[in-house]
Amino acid sequence: MWVYMSFMKRTQREHWFNEHPIAIREITSLTLTTSIPLRSAVSQRVAESAILATLTGAAPLLEIEFDGKPRNERMDFSQ
Repeated sequence: MWVYMSFMKRTQREHWFNEHPIAIREITSLTLTTSIPLRSAVSQRVAESAILATLTGAAPLLEIEFDGKPRNERMDFSQ
């Protein structure tokens, strides 16, 4: 499911957020691995806009990068 609220500006949203306990500030990259290509016009537009990178692979996977990856750490939350 994709949600886009064109009427919302970043500055309007920022006051709703609290500081994260491990001090991450923003999502800087999203990579979605799927076994089949994304087909909907919306998902293709999201990929073309560089909001989401897509890869083809055997198992589904969503990789989220925070703050430009300064810590160079990996966490697996699939369990």
